[in-house]
Amino acid sequence: MALNSRELNEEGYALCGVCRKKFSVGELVDQCNFCGKWFCPDCARETPAGHGSGLICKRCYMRLKK
Repeated sequence: MALNSRELNEEGYALCGVCRKKFSVGELVDQCNFCGKWFCPDCARETPAGHGSGLICKRCYMRLKK
């Protein structure tokens, strides 16, 4: 299993970069525009205004909102 959540293992699974649950590539939303880690639908957030567009992970969202 990819510990850094930036790559898939040989079976097509990766960990969510936020909640660390195991998901197949079809269940993961995308890679975060800021940190590059995969994230699941529960951890997806819209990018705050003024910081670009698209989805980012919950961790990066909290950092940008400060």
